[in-house]
Amino acid sequence: MKRMIKVAKAIGKVFLAIITGILMPILIWVALGAALNQKARQKAAEQAKAPTIREILDKAEVKIK
Repeated sequence: MKRMIKVAKAIGKVFLAIITGILMPILIWVALGAALNQKARQKAAEQAKAPTIREILDKAEVKIK
């Protein structure tokens, strides 16, 4: 029984090392990409020009005297 617990602990440590070594770098790049994408979308939204009232009315073909 003690040997089985020892083997299970060793397997758990190996599993954690694999997760840390393989998945963490991938997750870091994914998080970085998501952050850059969000920043780019925010910058594009800030630069988007809102139409003026005159442009909206002209597009709707509404004439105001």
